[in-house]
Amino acid sequence: MSVPRVLLVDDEPSMRWTMAEFLRRGGYEPLTAADFDGALEVIGAGEIDAAVVDVILPGHSGLELLRELAGRDTYVPVVMITGEPNSPEIAEIVRAGAYDFVPKPILKEALIKAVAGAVERKRLVDEKRRLEAEIKRHTEELEGRVAERTAELAEAHNFLNLVLDSSTEYAIVATDREGRITLFNRGAECMFGHEAAETLGQEPCALFGPADDDEQLRRVFSEGAREADASGGLAVEARFRRAGGDQFVASVALTPIRKHGGEVIGHLGVIKDLTAEREAAERLRQMQERLMHQEKIAALGRAAAQVAHEVKNPLAGLLLYSMHLRGKAASKLPEGELALVDKIVNTVNHLTDTVNQVLDYARPISISPRPGDLNRLVGDVLQLLRPQIEAARVEQRLDLDEACCRVCFDEPSMRSALLNLALNAVQAMPAGGTLAVRTKSDGSVTRLEISDTGTGMTEEQIKNIFEPFYTTKSQGLGLGMPHAQKVIERHGGAVSIESRPGGGTTVRVELPGEGEVSADAAV
Repeated sequence: MSVPRVLLVDDEPSMRWTMAEFLRRGGYEPLTAADFDGALEVIGAGEIDAAVVDVILPGHSGLELLRELAGRDTYVPVVMITGEPNSPEIAEIVRAGAYDFVPKPILKEALIKAVAGAVERKRLVDEKRRLEAEIKRHTEELEGRVAERTAELAEAHNFLNLVLDSSTEYAIVATDREGRITLFNRGAECMFGHEAAETLGQEPCALFGPADDDEQLRRVFSEGAREADASGGLAVEARFRRAGGDQFVASVALTPIRKHGGEVIGHLGVIKDLTAEREAAERLRQMQERLMHQEKIAALGRAAAQVAHEVKNPLAGLLLYSMHLRGKAASKLPEGELALVDKIVNTVNHLTDTVNQVLDYARPISISPRPGDLNRLVGDVLQLLRPQIEAARVEQRLDLDEACCRVCFDEPSMRSALLNLALNAVQAMPAGGTLAVRTKSDGSVTRLEISDTGTGMTEEQIKNIFEPFYTTKSQGLGLGMPHAQKVIERHGGAVSIESRPGGGTTVRVELPGEGEVSADAAV
């Protein structure tokens, strides 16, 4: 530990020597000067820990030296020597910053005590300044670290917001302890039709809960939230309402937001609209049902074709034998018995026609689609059915859209399909009625509707109407509607039925636009 250095400033050599001996014996290193300038030279040569200055000095007074030392950056406590303790200058000396006073004559104990206090004051002031400097340095370092961390957090926050907003497939909604929205990402804006700014602070149930089922959504964000707190997460389905009023079903994954200590401060909901997913699932289900139906029809057709093929040759033989018998017996049998032979021939012909229908249905349909006038084809079909229409006292009503006259189809097969559909409509009105035919196009799809005011069909009949060999008529094989469906689907179209008992029936046919069907293909 270094010896404290003390500056003694007095113009009397004996006083300087005496005070220097007192300080040296007291464990201090004395440095002496006779006047103002000498004191400044000593101070400039090295650091001092305290100064003992006589008030009266030649040239510049001790008060001026005190002011000089007080104005420097380095603190030096000054003990003033005065011969008159009650001098008027005392107040001014105190204001100038003197640390203490030593009266004349100077006693060793008084001098050592005053210097010791001054040196300790110097040490404390220097320590205080050192600590302040260190605190300032640490504060600057901390502020720098805080600024860096703040920038990192801001970057992370911006990145998180970017990630959240880039997820437009999912709506991400966060709520606080009171269940009010604190986060509403871009996906939520797209899904619900609300801007994020208008949703903050609102309750999800009030904002996009359906009015007719608000309680269900309320349970999800209240009871469901408590269940999520207990289990760590909850996945449910609920109905929501968009800004325009449309409702939809969505899945909700609800998880609690916890602090480091485990306290729940809110909940995070990830919501996915299931509309497209369910529509895709429904389309897949319909395609699977259609495929199963087609496979069943194909298998049934093959079996029927096999049976018809086995029956056709014997029927040809029976017809040949019957015709031979008719020729031999024409001159020998009475007219009544000859009529029995004619009935045999007619029955064999009817069975042959039935077998040919079955074989025609079982055969693959080969089509050669060409651009044609659908309205003209409809007119041809109705012209062919005019005798049946007039006999059934049925009135025709046509609403044909000239914009959809050009459609790509195979005329022979499409004529047979439309003939079956129109004939069924006429036969459904035995007591008369109205047959309405309408065509309409939206550019890519052409629609044909055939409506009757007949007896209508039950749900069971509608379900089975396209099944082979299903019929509600006393006569017929039940192949007309399946054949029509087969032809229309072969053209890339679809046929559907809308009916109710006593309310008539509407058959809707949809066909693709011109050029959509490949030519010369077979199924």
